Amino acid sequence: MIALILFACLIIWVYVIFITNTIDKTKVEEPQEVIYADPLERCQKLYEQGLHAELQRYAQKELSKNYGNVELRRILAKSLMESGNEQMAIMHYEALLSIASYDKETQEMLAKYYCENGPKSKAIGLYEQILMYDSGNINAVETLAKLYEETGNYEKAVDMYQMLVDAEVDEAKLTELKYTLADLYVKIGNKEKAFEAYENINKDDPQNLEILVLLADLAYQNKYWQECLQYYKKIISIVGDDFEILEKIAQLQVTLENWQDAIETYEKIISLEDSESSNYLYHQNELCNALIKNKQYTQAIEHLKDMLAQYPKETSFIFTLAQAYTTVGEFQTGINLYNKLLDILPSEQSEVIIKYISNLICAWAEDLFKKGEYNQAFDKFFEALKYDEENDEVYYQLGICNYHIKSFQDAIAHFKRAIAIKPQESRYYFGLGCAYDDMGSVKNAKSAFFDAINIDPMNAEARIAYAITLTKELEYAKSIEQFLEVLKYIPDDADTHYNLALAYELVGDVERAIKYYRKALELNNKHVEAKHNLELILGEPYEIEATEADDEIAGEEAQEIEQFSSEEANQQQEEMDKESLDDLFNFDIP
Repeated sequence: MIALILFACLIIWVYVIFITNTIDKTKVEEPQEVIYADPLERCQKLYEQGLHAELQRYAQKELSKNYGNVELRRILAKSLMESGNEQMAIMHYEALLSIASYDKETQEMLAKYYCENGPKSKAIGLYEQILMYDSGNINAVETLAKLYEETGNYEKAVDMYQMLVDAEVDEAKLTELKYTLADLYVKIGNKEKAFEAYENINKDDPQNLEILVLLADLAYQNKYWQECLQYYKKIISIVGDDFEILEKIAQLQVTLENWQDAIETYEKIISLEDSESSNYLYHQNELCNALIKNKQYTQAIEHLKDMLAQYPKETSFIFTLAQAYTTVGEFQTGINLYNKLLDILPSEQSEVIIKYISNLICAWAEDLFKKGEYNQAFDKFFEALKYDEENDEVYYQLGICNYHIKSFQDAIAHFKRAIAIKPQESRYYFGLGCAYDDMGSVKNAKSAFFDAINIDPMNAEARIAYAITLTKELEYAKSIEQFLEVLKYIPDDADTHYNLALAYELVGDVERAIKYYRKALELNNKHVEAKHNLELILGEPYEIEATEADDEIAGEEAQEIEQFSSEEANQQQEEMDKESLDDLFNFDIP
């Protein structure tokens, strides 16, 4: 019994010693905590181990001590993004940019995030920053192009897509980009650029019907009539004789005054349509109009008569037939046809025809006057006024006719009546000025010419006449200014150069006078007055050289307006007799 007790005690003692040693050994082998001198190094280790929660707690604590630690904040933002806390991650990425505004990695990460999640405006701003220092970043250009397009900023989208087109080498991708760019030009309303863009596409795919239709439409909108016609013809060559396309071709041929082609096209259209068609009579009438324009008067008249036999009350045929007769000088027949229209048309349309008849009789009167049949001409003018007593054109033509027979008082009265009816017509004031000028009323003439160029600054005849009246009034500087202004519109007019030379001679500027006399002779070597005056100044005969040119004139004309002051002009030639100037200046009165 005692032995058993001792044995048990031994067993317990051995067990205790084993346990104690095991515990001690465990304590010795337990790994010691690693102490990192650099917080970033610790965060990187935690990131590698996937311990995001611990990393985030530690990094937040460290950043509270050192806000500007860029790398620590970057790894924290990355950890937050990967662990699904996007909002917090974005906040730290934004903070990063506030610290390092040109940090490319952060910009690209944020730009991509905003591009996918919004707001798009922030994505655009970031990609624009990226391109500021990395203009060759194609990914940024492509993304920015799409963002601009999505947000409706088509002008900037065009710039980006153009950069992509210039840089792209893949043919398939390039074609896609060209389509996008062309569509954008349409969206921003730049029809000229859109046309050019689609033309480039058409070069690669000339049989693409959709592109041809787009090109024809854009050419029409841009008023590229010839190009529009060519594209419609290409469409016809693909789809055959399409009725609507043929109509457009005919209209373009009329616009381009290709009368023979228009005749042939209208004949083809008529052959394709039924006589019961709603546009059949219209096309027949357009065919006759084209025949008249092509001077095939007899054919037009005969065809119109045939059509009127079938459709006696078709007003368009009556109107066109009247035009045909008046074109060949059969005015009375034309007037009779117009009067027939008055019996058919409603009153509101009749007023238009009445004005038309008045104008026609006025044209008849002009024709008679040109033939020297003055009494009959004036009778017709007054007959025209019976139809339309407010016809300003009739009064104007009466003024012109009275002017030519030197009945200046009557001419002035008629010009004034025309002006009273239509006060914004420049040529009416010009006619009035001519009548006053021939009567010797220079001040009234100057006033009328001034009104004419005030209404229409490009009325060169009126400006020349105004310049001449200024010279007669001894206002030489203003006269020179006006002649120089005329040369902007008609730089190759010999008479204007002669008049300018004469004005310079009158103020004693002999050097410029010689220059402009020479220029007048270059433009017209038979200009007698210019040659005579130049030889008087030079004191010797002047031989005209066929190749002589004065390249300085164009560049100096604008400067001369400023260089030549009115004070210089007023100091000279004050004693000149105004009447002696009347026959010096060259100007053709209408």
